[in-house]
Amino acid sequence: MSYLKVLLPAVALSLVFASCAAKLPQAEVDAANAAFAETKTAQAEVLAADSFKAASDANDALQANLNAKDYGKTKALAKTLADASAKAKADAVTGLEAAKADSAQLVTDIGAELPSLQKLYAKAVSKKAKVDLKAMKAGLAAAPKSYADAKALTDIVASKTQLASLKASLDGYKTALEAVGIKE
Repeated sequence: MSYLKVLLPAVALSLVFASCAAKLPQAEVDAANAAFAETKTAQAEVLAADSFKAASDANDALQANLNAKDYGKTKALAKTLADASAKAKADAVTGLEAAKADSAQLVTDIGAELPSLQKLYAKAVSKKAKVDLKAMKAGLAAAPKSYADAKALTDIVASKTQLASLKASLDGYKTALEAVGIKE
């Protein structure tokens, strides 16, 4: 009987501490995780790299907190992740619009530069210019297909990347031709 006098208060005290322990705010965690997943879907990692890094860091902090099962700060960390994810998603939308504008400009620039560059190349061939005409010929021959393929892509980021690469190649050819005196 005397052991009950010791055991019952110990059990009661344990129950009090257990009931006071912070509980996992599952709804907030789920909402924050969903918001972070949306940033990935919106391609924020590419279109809004700085904002995505902030959201990713917030996600890492939340996951570390969940793994440590220290739920006292979980609600605040989930809110931080949700807010950072919302900003990254909004920035990705803005970045997508900028990428569309950049792609449209690249399409215009390449469309104008390609025929002009082909004429400069023909002029270089006729003048036997001291430039690597063989590599330039191959690049210019492949350029129209690369241009059409890049314009046909539905992924704006991939399209912009391919168009920018093509533009850089064409600019390199133009610079090489101008360096040997072949100009418009």
